[in-house]
Amino acid sequence: MSSSAKAGRPRDADRDRALLVATQDLLAEVGFDRLSIDAVAARCGAGKTTVYRRWAGKPELVADAVALLHEIALAPDTGDLRTDLVLMARSWHDPDSRRDAVVGGLLTGMVHDCGLREAVNKAISVPYKEVFATVVARAVERGEVRGDRDIDLIGAVFPAITFHRLSVMAEPIDLDFIERLVDGVVVPALISGGSSPAGDAASR
Repeated sequence: MSSSAKAGRPRDADRDRALLVATQDLLAEVGFDRLSIDAVAARCGAGKTTVYRRWAGKPELVADAVALLHEIALAPDTGDLRTDLVLMARSWHDPDSRRDAVVGGLLTGMVHDCGLREAVNKAISVPYKEVFATVVARAVERGEVRGDRDIDLIGAVFPAITFHRLSVMAEPIDLDFIERLVDGVVVPALISGGSSPAGDAASR
């Protein structure tokens, strides 16, 4: 549970999870704009005060619901940059799950709701950036990536392209797309500017 949930009282973890899953379902079905606290509570057979005892409002509830779908595992560490990037992306975009449908339900709300943008950024974007930075830092240590790459900029490629594919093109983020994105965009950006440091050393 993220820090957006209210603290200071005993919590029922099962009830919390039920409310978050109901929120996920409604996001996928009707989107953020049409989702209401009343509807979430009703789906769980609870009153809306049950929700407000746990979350300050809809943006905080939605951010925690999405964060539950994006529970961050440790950064992959296979010893190979490409493999780690593919595994990382697959952990975020599983075509067999409803995760992308839930995220798609957020898009219109994030355009005009600053609270939602801030909450989602804290729950999803910040952890993602940390995992990506860890994967790349290990690759730098192994000599696969130059140390002068703009990691923040290159890391932004993943969410930018995947959000466009989901929201504008309405196409899935499947393994084929992930591999094309990693091989055609992300890895070349990380190793651009000549051969890798390891390759430079070998050629001397």
